[in-house]
Order: sequence, then structure tokens, then C-alpha cells
Amino acid sequence: MGNAASPSLSGYRILIVEDEPEIAEILFSFLTREEARCMVVRDGGAVREALWRWHPQLVLLDMKLPKRNGWSVLADLRETHPDLPVMVISALGDDVDKLSGFRLGCDDYVVKPFNPLEIVARASVLLRRGHVAAPIIATSHGALRIDRGGFRAFYGDRLLDLTRVEFLLLDALVNVQGRVVSRGFLIETALDGDAFDRSVDPHISRLRQKLASVAGAQVTIAAVHGEGYRLDVVG
Repeated sequence: MGNAASPSLSGYRILIVEDEPEIAEILFSFLTREEARCMVVRDGGAVREALWRWHPQLVLLDMKLPKRNGWSVLADLRETHPDLPVMVISALGDDVDKLSGFRLGCDDYVVKPFNPLEIVARASVLLRRGHVAAPIIATSHGALRIDRGGFRAFYGDRLLDLTRVEFLLLDALVNVQGRVVSRGFLIETALDGDAFDRSVDPHISRLRQKLASVAGAQVTIAAVHGEGYRLDVVG
């Protein structure tokens, strides 16, 4: 439950981009205590897919990240999601670093080490400024429709009989509208990250069979060598 020191963050989706497990765990713990819904990604290269898949309403962004640094991620966020609040949380505490962050468009800049309660309070302020996108409950791609509120998927007016994992896989594929989704991201979102690289393949195979039973060749899941999977929808 929210405490007296700060408004509740109940229901808000917060993306934590942090490669240090201890810091990510502290942020996750304090924010979920305020009833926020949190997702953690460990490198800058995973941010784009997380945005497509999860539609966060606030991003907490470290600067020193593997694969793609936080400066690059921040510049990309300001181009593609100009109204999405971004709080930088970084060990880079020099004035020049802070100025660079604000020039690139961050909404707040906190230097490590930090007080977790301060992060909660600052997050509350950013989320209540009025520029936060409303939650996306339903997504469609052609005749496929995802109802996240009801945890259901439809082809036309036909309800698909999917397991939890199959629903999450289809949700991720539908949400990116024909782009390729990596195996790693599918494992993180549908299998809770507790799996090896090829463990998603049997679930994709069963999902293909269920889609074919209602849509025939109109809906297919293509394997893209070395990259992942892509959902193709005709009509």
C-alpha cells in the first residue's frame, strides 16, 4: 500500500533500465510497494522492444548500460516517445553530465547513491504532470485482437484457446505490428526469463497450430534466422 510520505503509484507501469541487479531490485521493491507495476531490463538494447511490448508510463534510466548506453537510449526516447517521462538515475554526477541529460530531454536526474523514497516521490510528481499516456488495454493486427484486460485473444469473433504463455507470446507479436521479436525478449516477457534460448520454440509451435486452426494461412509466425520471430497477418 502507498505510505503517507508519497501518493500511491497504483497501476502505473514503470520501466526500470538498470544493469546492476542490486539497484534494480531496490527500485523494483520500493516502487511495487507503492503498487506500481514494474518491468526491469538489463541493457539499453532491450528498451525498444520493452516500449512496444509493455507501454510504460515512466522510464527510470541508468546511463552506463551494456549494448547501448543511456545517452543513446534517451535520445531515441525523445524522438519516438516525446511525452513519456524519463528519470535518469546515474552515477555520473558532474554538472556537465546533468546538463547533457536535460539537453537530451530527461525530465529528472538523480545521482547515485540515492534514497529510494526520494525516487518514489519524484516518480509520483512526474506521473501526475498530465502527460502520461493512458493504458493500452486492447491491440489489434488485422483480424487478430488482444484483450489484455480480459487476458483473451480473438481472430475475428472467434476466441482462441490459449495457455498463459501462448497468450503472452501472441500479445508480444501482435503489439509490434510485423516487426521481429527476439527470442530473448519473448523469454523475458512470456517465460519470466527463467529459460534457455530455444525453450520458447515449442510454445511458438503450438501457437502456430492454434492460429492455423482458426485462420489458416492468413496468420503465420515466421522464424527469422538469428533474430527471432515475426507475426505475418494477411488482411
